[in-house]
Amino acid sequence: MLKQVGENKKGSGTMKLRVILLAILAMVSLSLPSFADMAKFRGGLKDVVLSPLVISNNMKAESANAKFLPFGLVGGFLKGSFYMVKQILTGTYVIVTAPIDSLHK
Repeated sequence: MLKQVGENKKGSGTMKLRVILLAILAMVSLSLPSFADMAKFRGGLKDVVLSPLVISNNMKAESANAKFLPFGLVGGFLKGSFYMVKQILTGTYVIVTAPIDSLHK
């Protein structure tokens, strides 16, 4: 009979996973020499990963300073969201430009 789309043989899923992992490993090993300045790359990665903490920090600060708690929470959430997006964009820019900067040194 005809095979259904997406129907795999037994074990072919693990083979695909191995090929994907091998391809990722090859890409990482070939790109590591271009990251001579790993501190800059790590800083950008840290900015992106830790960016959601900015919302909670701003909510705490705004609610502590607010006379009416709901306004402080909403204001802190909006302000934190703005700063989170800013930190994500800055971190992404640093991650993308880290290999380029290491080539010019």
